[in-house]
Order: sequence, then structure tokens, then C-alpha cells
Amino acid sequence: MAIIIIPFPFRKHTDKLREIQVDADSLADCMKTLIKKYPGISSIQDHPDLLSIFINGKLTKAEWNTVSLTNEDEVSLIIPIAGG
Repeated sequence: MAIIIIPFPFRKHTDKLREIQVDADSLADCMKTLIKKYPGISSIQDHPDLLSIFINGKLTKAEWNTVSLTNEDEVSLIIPIAGG
């Protein structure tokens, strides 16, 4: 199962879990499964441009449905934060 790393602001929707294991063949399926299990996290799909997704430490800018996953993959959801 792929491991999804949940950013702190979304953990209130995932029973405070930092990591969630998901059985999925693509990033799109992974996100659908995550949202189905934790509906409160659905705002992730509302603004995909505001979310950076790293797979095994590498940033992906591809469309979610074009990214394949394996059971060994780690998917990190990162919310960019700007300061000033």
C-alpha cells in the first residue's frame, strides 16, 4: 500500500493521523480513496494548484490521473506557505 503523508492542517479530518496507507494504482485513485474515507479532506481537490504533491521525495506537476503508484510509494501532500 502507498503511504500518504497528511499535512498538519488536514489532520483534523483524518483522526489526527500523520500517515495513511492506501491501496491504489494511480495518484487519482489514491486521492479518491483518501477523500472517500475522510470526506472532510475533500477541499484538497477544490484547489489542486495550491497543493504540492511529492512522490518519494520528488515533486510531481502531472495530472493526478497520469501518475502511477506502487505499494512502496510515499505520497507527501504539502501546502505551500508564504511569509513576509
